[in-house]
Amino acid sequence: MLIFKLMYLIRGYVVIRLDDINSEKILNILRRKNITVWDVEKKNKGIKFKISYDDYIKNSDFINEIMKPVGKKGFMLKLNKVKFRRGFSIGVFILIISLYLLTSMIWEVEVVGTNQTNTNKILALLSENQINIPVFMSQIETKKLETLIYNNFENYKFVEVYLEGSKLIIFVREREPEPSKIKSNEPSSIISAKNAIISKVIAKSGQPVVKEGSVVYEGQTLIMGIVKNKNSEEFVMVPSEGVVYGKTYYNFEMKEEKIRSVNVSTNKSKSVYYLKINGNSIKIIGDKEPYENYNYRESNINVPIISKLTDISILKGVYYEEVIMEIEIDEKTAQNKMKISMYDELLKRCNDDSRILKSTINFSDDEDFYYLIAQIEVIEDIGEKVRIFPTTEDKTEET
Repeated sequence: MLIFKLMYLIRGYVVIRLDDINSEKILNILRRKNITVWDVEKKNKGIKFKISYDDYIKNSDFINEIMKPVGKKGFMLKLNKVKFRRGFSIGVFILIISLYLLTSMIWEVEVVGTNQTNTNKILALLSENQINIPVFMSQIETKKLETLIYNNFENYKFVEVYLEGSKLIIFVREREPEPSKIKSNEPSSIISAKNAIISKVIAKSGQPVVKEGSVVYEGQTLIMGIVKNKNSEEFVMVPSEGVVYGKTYYNFEMKEEKIRSVNVSTNKSKSVYYLKINGNSIKIIGDKEPYENYNYRESNINVPIISKLTDISILKGVYYEEVIMEIEIDEKTAQNKMKISMYDELLKRCNDDSRILKSTINFSDDEDFYYLIAQIEVIEDIGEKVRIFPTTEDKTEET
């Protein structure tokens, strides 16, 4: 019965009201004419029922004489009305074509990761290869375009091309100049990378210019790559090799809150839906920011067939309510956290072969915070090798 009703809802049906005492006789006449009748309802002085629109057209003269049509319903009837509205139909057709063109073409190119000069070069390369904006998305093959740009620019380490709505985005990453390594046979000196007190100097080659107990500063020469020639009074440049250990001091000041505010979920949520067209979102259902404190997440829902043909989809956002709770931090937990953070920072500043000689750590607190003040004494290799170059003097002849 459900399929029967659905079929006539599509094809169309007519609701008829009959105010007559002999209503049963008229129903029998309709059945003899093979007119299907359904949803018969008794009213005050008669009955109300439905017949198909096709049967009504075939027997309209007979039906209009003795009955009263109340209404006509159905999808095909609506469609037939639209046929007579040519202007409306043409407008809808033009709108669909316009939407298709707008969503199936690229209208803008964005280059990310380089300067304006290189951006102009990339756009010129696209123009040389017959890629002019606007262009249909079907004409763009991202992998081929990535290869084209990568092969034409040597200074790019990475190239990625992708489509976002009606925009073509080209993401590039330029090669970073690699620091030139000092060769083993190149003249070099060893300088101090930090302020320190010299603890030990081990020079395999080169001339040490500091001794144990000396105070040195960042950039000061420790082992000089210029030595006196044994067979003459001349000085020659040599590669310096050696290790210089120095005592360095690191000072730290840290604080931790006694009472911390954290967000806790209440398991309540509300959804909002947006119609997404060409990267632009239009809200259709729901409220924005329904809670004072919330965690927001969103997901994209593709509409079957429509999302494939056009850049139209549904964006679903969910607001999860959260409340702010205050948690009290005990003293030991705060002290451990500050000490761990301090040693993590120390590891970043020191070399791998560093060794802690002495630690002085003091804790204090007030109404709102716990405090850590510390000084760490470390012994480490403070040497850094640098290349040296000969100086040339211009000789002039006097006449």
